[in-house]
Amino acid sequence: MSIGHNENKNMTFIKTIPVFLITLFVVTSTFGQESKQKTKILLLGTVHFETPHTDHFELKVDDFFNVKRQNELEDLTNVLSQTKATKVMIERPIENQRSCDSLYFLYLKNQYKLTVSEREQIGFRLAKKLKLNHVNCIDKFYGMRDSLMAVTAQQNNQLYLLKDLGTTANALISDYDNQLKNGTITQVLKYINKPEELKRNLSIYLKFMAKIGAGKNFAGAETVSDWYLRNLAIYSNIINQVEHSDKYVILIFGQGHIPILKHLLQNNDDFEIIELNSVLK
Repeated sequence: MSIGHNENKNMTFIKTIPVFLITLFVVTSTFGQESKQKTKILLLGTVHFETPHTDHFELKVDDFFNVKRQNELEDLTNVLSQTKATKVMIERPIENQRSCDSLYFLYLKNQYKLTVSEREQIGFRLAKKLKLNHVNCIDKFYGMRDSLMAVTAQQNNQLYLLKDLGTTANALISDYDNQLKNGTITQVLKYINKPEELKRNLSIYLKFMAKIGAGKNFAGAETVSDWYLRNLAIYSNIINQVEHSDKYVILIFGQGHIPILKHLLQNNDDFEIIELNSVLK
């Protein structure tokens, strides 16, 4: 009787070992995941200071070289520099990294005057205040099939969608123009980065464009996919250039990119999105 009882105890103990090891592995893995340091990332959606004439709907901005705007840019970058970010990423093609490095190096030596572009007025200026040796270029351009979409709209009696799109986009531009005329750069950036404003921009693609040609050639959906492809490529550049040692990263991009990039980064548990209104008080 006693021998059999001991054997049962031994068998129970042996069976318990794998369960214990599995439990220990799960607990250890969970603990490791919870303790992993996430990279904080601040997404700063901007208007384009120089009116680059690459978008169908553009804000005709004022003179960012005047004293008032330059002081506002100093105030903005002073606040952003308090984050102690270890990287500043800008909307410049990744293949232009070497030329960007050369210009930034000259700027650090006070041998280069910043152009009007927000990539330099905010990006270079901020990176210098953060004492960074490098500004990261992460843009990747993909053309959009606008002409095919327009032809499809005409063939499918959907020109009203393009008209509604234009009306909506122009209303958005007019609103931002009014904000810029009456507010500081910081106030404008806070306004255009509100969740409802990010949604307002993205809805232009999803409400109007995606509907054109649906059920036939999907020209509208394919045009929207080109926009998503560009932002996915930008996202790929972001996650490829962020290192484990980076505790805080600031990305400076046209406001239209932000809702997609924000969605992608929110679903990558290596990152923690920092809301702009928590930094720009």
